[in-house]
Amino acid sequence: MSEDEIMVFIVSAGLAVFGAAKYRTGRLPGLVRRDNPGLGLIRLAVLAGMGWLVYVLARHADPSVQGVYNVFYLVMGYAALQCFGKGGAHLFGAHARIDAGERKNWAAALFVAGFTLGTGLIFGASLWGEADPTGDGEGGWWIPLGFFLLGWSVMAGGLTLYCWREPGSFRKRIRQERDAGTALGAASFAISASVLMVSAVSGDFWGWTHGLKDVMLAAGLLIVHEFIHLPDRLTDRIPALRWIESGIYFGVVAVNLLIQWLR
Repeated sequence: MSEDEIMVFIVSAGLAVFGAAKYRTGRLPGLVRRDNPGLGLIRLAVLAGMGWLVYVLARHADPSVQGVYNVFYLVMGYAALQCFGKGGAHLFGAHARIDAGERKNWAAALFVAGFTLGTGLIFGASLWGEADPTGDGEGGWWIPLGFFLLGWSVMAGGLTLYCWREPGSFRKRIRQERDAGTALGAASFAISASVLMVSAVSGDFWGWTHGLKDVMLAAGLLIVHEFIHLPDRLTDRIPALRWIESGIYFGVVAVNLLIQWLR
């Protein structure tokens, strides 16, 4: 490993430890952890994200990613799940330890899990494919990191606009009202946008414009959100709209994946 790779590894390990300590729930009192499925859901999201990363490294990563570099990217991925996943969800008002753990807030846990899983999917996909498919050049850590940051920014930026256009305060609904429907819609958006970003950032590198179609589809999810909640803004809340909204998001993603598979 080069000097810059060693430095990135040390920073990643430090961020991983920091995030794990900040959001850890294992030492919460047993009474808090008992009958609290939200904690399990968040842990499952982290495990799923790491499992996806292991799969990509084992089957689809650049041939140069071998040996110690597998550990290198696993540490980077875990740091991303903690700091960009759980930490990113905290920016939207849902804290993994305080809200989901200490307060047993299922809505917060659902949102944290969805955002964390989306983060893990994007990071793993950023390692999928060769950096120089037409030549003999090898990539570097900055290439998957750059693709991850781009994909994550689209997901987080889209979710910021999503929350801004929510009827009422998103943060209040999640933390104070514990509205599971609001959390379901936001988590579905985050996961759907992340899957679209998986398509955008994965595969061999053919240029920065390769994934523009998927970015446009992610923007289209915001249009769906705007129209699906028009009745919500005119009348009282309609809980069934959240299920319809989530179904449309996942439907768009499924059709996109099907079209790519049939090519």
